[in-house]
Amino acid sequence: MEEKIAGLIPLLKKPKSFGRWDAYAVIVTSQRTIFAQLTSNMLKDAAVEAQRKGKEEGKGFFSRWADQLKATTSYSERYRNIPPEEALNENPGNFAIPNHDIKLIKIKKRHSGRDQETGQTITEVKIESALKKETYSIDGYSGNTVNMLKGIFGDRVKT
Repeated sequence: MEEKIAGLIPLLKKPKSFGRWDAYAVIVTSQRTIFAQLTSNMLKDAAVEAQRKGKEEGKGFFSRWADQLKATTSYSERYRNIPPEEALNENPGNFAIPNHDIKLIKIKKRHSGRDQETGQTITEVKIESALKKETYSIDGYSGNTVNMLKGIFGDRVKT
């Protein structure tokens, strides 16, 4: 059976220490879930390319700056158009979990501030597989992401 991309989570963060984190684009296919690490060099290169392109097109400072921000936040979209195996092998920090090994995905919406009105919404994603349990976060909350995961993993997704 051909492996098809079923969904994409553009930016999933895994906390490290001292406020630092690893960033991943998560490519969910029909067979596995691929965690493609987004390194600072990859995002920097995307910003530099957007800056160069903006200069070539004669754009002003603020337009180029907006293009740089857009390039780094939408960098993950490129994974929709490359073969899953290529995405997996792109970086030594990348890994995959077979979908049948994922036992549970818990999704919880939280607020980072003292109250709901001043804080930022963060989505906490806990993934329990046959080998390990990991906790990640997504800035904001996307019902589309939750629905995509429920469509693939069914009742293994708990909200």
